[in-house]
Amino acid sequence: MNRPPPPVVRPPPKDTTINKPKPVKSQNHSNNANREKILKIFFGTQTRTAEDFSHIIEKECKKLGISCEVVDLVDYDPEELANEYFVMFLVSTHGEGDPTDNAKDFYLWLTSDERPNGLLNNLPFTVFGLGNKTYEHYNAVARVMDKKLGDLGGKRIFERGEGDDDATLEEDFIHWRKRMWPVVCEHLGVELKSTEDDKFVPRFRMVKLTPEHKDSENIHTKINAPLLKPKLNNDNKVIYDIKNPYMATVTANRELHGKDSDRSCKHLEFDIGKNLHYTAGDHLGIYPVNDSLLVEALLQRLEVSGDTLFAMVPIDKAGSVIEASFGPMTLRKAFLEQLDITNPPRKAVLRTLSEYTNDQKHKSDLIRLASEEASEEYNQFIKHDCRTILEVLEAFPSVKPPISHILEFLPRLPARYYSISSSLNKSPERVTITSVVVNFTTPTQRFHQGVCSTWMSNLKVGDQVPIFIRESHFRLPTVTETTVKVPPIIMVGPGTGLAPFRGFLQELQFKRETVYTKEQTESSETMLFFGCRSDTVDYLYKEELLEYKESGIITELHVAFSRETKEKVYVQNKLLQHKEKVWKLLESGAHFYVCGDARNMAKQVQQSLLSIIKEYGNLNDDSEVQQFIDNMQKSNRYLQDVWF
Repeated sequence: MNRPPPPVVRPPPKDTTINKPKPVKSQNHSNNANREKILKIFFGTQTRTAEDFSHIIEKECKKLGISCEVVDLVDYDPEELANEYFVMFLVSTHGEGDPTDNAKDFYLWLTSDERPNGLLNNLPFTVFGLGNKTYEHYNAVARVMDKKLGDLGGKRIFERGEGDDDATLEEDFIHWRKRMWPVVCEHLGVELKSTEDDKFVPRFRMVKLTPEHKDSENIHTKINAPLLKPKLNNDNKVIYDIKNPYMATVTANRELHGKDSDRSCKHLEFDIGKNLHYTAGDHLGIYPVNDSLLVEALLQRLEVSGDTLFAMVPIDKAGSVIEASFGPMTLRKAFLEQLDITNPPRKAVLRTLSEYTNDQKHKSDLIRLASEEASEEYNQFIKHDCRTILEVLEAFPSVKPPISHILEFLPRLPARYYSISSSLNKSPERVTITSVVVNFTTPTQRFHQGVCSTWMSNLKVGDQVPIFIRESHFRLPTVTETTVKVPPIIMVGPGTGLAPFRGFLQELQFKRETVYTKEQTESSETMLFFGCRSDTVDYLYKEELLEYKESGIITELHVAFSRETKEKVYVQNKLLQHKEKVWKLLESGAHFYVCGDARNMAKQVQQSLLSIIKEYGNLNDDSEVQQFIDNMQKSNRYLQDVWF
């Protein structure tokens, strides 16, 4: 259900290692005439899409003659916001309407009740949100920030834009920019010039290096790697995060499916020592490695050697020592570990590729695919057929892009996120995930493999993997010494949706053994609805679940087998089969959790839940039933950890 987010602004989880910013004193500007005339483009991103979009805005600003700067929100001091000249926010939403990791501290500051009205007196702003309509809280972060910026006295120069990553994200962004620029240019007193159909203008230059990292064409110039300044906590220890992942050692990699399965699902375990800390329900971010055969094929198509050592430096940087923006590394390493070469190329990439061919048909075909008018053709040829950058280059053999430009306009390889399937209290210094190995045949009969899941399936004990923790709102109920009755728990998770619940069960076992009183242990009730194809094929962690059932950690275990009977049975069906008990627990304050597929399963589970509430709650009006669900969400009693 794609409803707007609830009206209550819920800030992201607090990071106890980060000092809370001090309130900003209002500058009481009646206008922004005295502010430095630089348009700031802020991005909040989890997969780097918002960052890529920010650089598109930057490019258009420069063509229009507008001074601008792209800013990562994690690096920005919000106390400076009131002093800005003009601000644009390009922000993504993930999870249950949460900000991205790099934006959460700014979001927490902005939405704090400590911010005084009038703080941003006349600060011009506009917002574009990146979201996915499959999720319930579609573009919640952009909506909250847009409203809050206005409430604090900012001047909304152009209406908020919203992009849907499940369908037309790039087109949505194009349409918003096309309507936005005339309004912004008028406000800034800048002549509006066409920003379309312009050639790719590189921001960086490629420098080929010697083994000592010196410019091969000027050995007096040394190129250094970007200087990493890791965050430190209050104990002066390094904080590992998305920009500074921890290199964890693989301690286990075993198959979870039965021998009769035609698929594969892996249990992976990593040694994290005392370097990472997480709570059951959090996510593990993992930086994968691309398939080596695909990389070699792409290097061959681009007619370059993978052994070439290089760095990318700002095009206007010179001197005897230059800090690289990217590198130094070999081209092979860049394509293996840094560049996204499997996701379908965006229209902007196709438009740029059209510049590198003298074949008029290839040029016109690429330009058309990148145009607004050819959205259906683009969706069919690129998205539906799942073409990679290599397959696009193979389809247009006359295209010969310079490797320096490829390195700049290809998006970076984003981290992949997995629900953690362990409890740090029960398994100290360890973190585990549960991963289905993804592979499929495209409509054009090409065999594609999931980048991260395939790479992880081949990891060996002793291998090292760059990982970090992403905090989640998916949490067990808080129980203290004064809690008389532990709230009941209902968990619904087919397939790998079981992963966080395995962590929950480990945590509950630990608490029963060390924390809960006898009365709390005896009062707790836990229902688990798990779904798979059959008992012998893909019943994940079967022995563990049966042991939890035997010991009373799970009071009721209901498994939906979709392939064991003529009629397929799913978790949403099992919910309805046990609707009376589900309602009894809901009435007594149960916390309801769903994990798994967002596109179908989560929606069908919610429909079953709505049906139960309507029947047993004696509610005739659908709006009253929905209000019941909304109230559960607001009190964190209905939580989802879903993906598409």
